[in-house]
Amino acid sequence: MKALQLCPYRTVRNILAIAPFVFQTWMCGGTLEIVPCSHVGHIFRKRSPYKWRTGVNVLKRNSVRLAEVWMDEYKNYYYQRIGHDLGDFGDVTSRKELRRNLGCKSFKWYLEVHPKCGDAVASGDVSNDWSGMCIDSACKPTDMHKPVGLYPCHKQGGNQFWMMSKHGEIRRDEACLDYAGGDVILYPCHGSKGNQYFEYDYKNKRLKHGVSKQCLAISKDKKKLQVKQCDPNDDTQNWNWDEYSPDKLPKNYDNEVQSKVDDY
Repeated sequence: MKALQLCPYRTVRNILAIAPFVFQTWMCGGTLEIVPCSHVGHIFRKRSPYKWRTGVNVLKRNSVRLAEVWMDEYKNYYYQRIGHDLGDFGDVTSRKELRRNLGCKSFKWYLEVHPKCGDAVASGDVSNDWSGMCIDSACKPTDMHKPVGLYPCHKQGGNQFWMMSKHGEIRRDEACLDYAGGDVILYPCHGSKGNQYFEYDYKNKRLKHGVSKQCLAISKDKKKLQVKQCDPNDDTQNWNWDEYSPDKLPKNYDNEVQSKVDDY
């Protein structure tokens, strides 16, 4: 019966999308079942069959509606990424009422039963006050294995939006910062720490690379991201996150990373 109540979603979205049904199914007591010998396919059209309203980003509008209804406080991660430019996403009162009536679980619960999704320890832009620069890179497949860029901070999310996972990854989507002794590059996230593991010392504003025990810095000409010997007096090594929540660190995290003031 719940499944029948969840179906009429087209009436509030400009195009039909699968994402809301995934959230609804998991959070509202449904199940996803794999039928033996079944085949699932998708035919891609050469052009969109939908009529797009002029001046409206339909995909973003639908994503904002999805976030408003289902993601609770975690919607802020998405809003950071799009520079908090929500636009006119319409009225979602009836969708929220449906969720309440169905007794759906929280999005926090969804993340806990899907631990691979995880929760960010830090998010937003990663800025250096000395230079006014932020870590800035696109994360397309063609950007992999290339040096991570820098650009004046603009507070609009996009290529300056990053997340720091509980596993010490500085990442966006499937791309992670990776340091193997040369340039700091983008590399597909592998979840094995190693060259992709960083510790954030929020008291000293340092991002320390786990393997090398050195700190992330900006070159004096403000053009390049570097890893150097940690120096508490070096302003090129000062990094700030938009949001940082040490309470989201795993229980076995080395607390000394957070408490040491003289660890250089």
